[in-house]
Amino acid sequence: MSTVVVGFDGSDLSRRAALWGAEEASRCGAALRVVQAVHAPLPEPVFTPMSTPVPEFVTEETMRHAAEDHLAELALELRRGWPELQLDTRVGLGRPVDVLASEEGELLVLGSSGRTGIAEMFLGSTAAELVSIGGRPVVVTRSGPVDGRVVVGVDGSETSADAIEFAFAFASRHGRELLAVHAWSDVGWTELPEQDFDHIRVDLAKLLDEQLAQHRARHPEVHVAQEVAFDAPARALLQAADGAALIAVGSHGRGTVKRAILGSVSHAVLHHAPCPVAVVHRR
Repeated sequence: MSTVVVGFDGSDLSRRAALWGAEEASRCGAALRVVQAVHAPLPEPVFTPMSTPVPEFVTEETMRHAAEDHLAELALELRRGWPELQLDTRVGLGRPVDVLASEEGELLVLGSSGRTGIAEMFLGSTAAELVSIGGRPVVVTRSGPVDGRVVVGVDGSETSADAIEFAFAFASRHGRELLAVHAWSDVGWTELPEQDFDHIRVDLAKLLDEQLAQHRARHPEVHVAQEVAFDAPARALLQAADGAALIAVGSHGRGTVKRAILGSVSHAVLHHAPCPVAVVHRR
């Protein structure tokens, strides 16, 4: 990984995302770029003889200067915490989605919401759109736990394999344990007799072992726990995410959803997990 890109808008949640990105860049030996987007100026106000005085019109230049000041303050804080980190900041003109999507980097980090006032459990529109674009992993941070284990959803897909590798690498860098969760909830599963559940559990555990084998070989230092859950995948992952440092999911699972669209499981985890979420798209 050579560059971690963080989207910043001056909010506290985006500041936390920048701190998370700085720590990750430092552990990866990567550079950190913090980017703030400013919109084009609003239309000129219309004055009438009876209109009340209005404040000085906010121009593109004043917006850019304000953003540069915010970034300069943030850069000072980041350099105090990570003095060896290669850091640069940039102000881009345009929609945040367009500005951040155009930034080159191997990882994009965002806060769960910006200035919208939406509760932290819900994504802002910018984060939701950027997560769906694909092409690189996107981490959406929150103010929840950061010191627990790493959780990854496993479903046998190629996207799941990429999410597993991301989770192993993250766990290795941060010295965390890893919990791999495979949830099974096919149609009619609740009507199966108890003995069939035992056979299915054995088969799924074997499948999970196979999915994890090559990643374990690459990261023998990571302690791995496995869980086969007879539950809806999203619910199983959200239960496992309680107290986690990170949960990693693929952008879609076993279905034929296009690459640019999130699957239902990743969508649910992204919106409701109490911890940072990494959405990993197919390479």
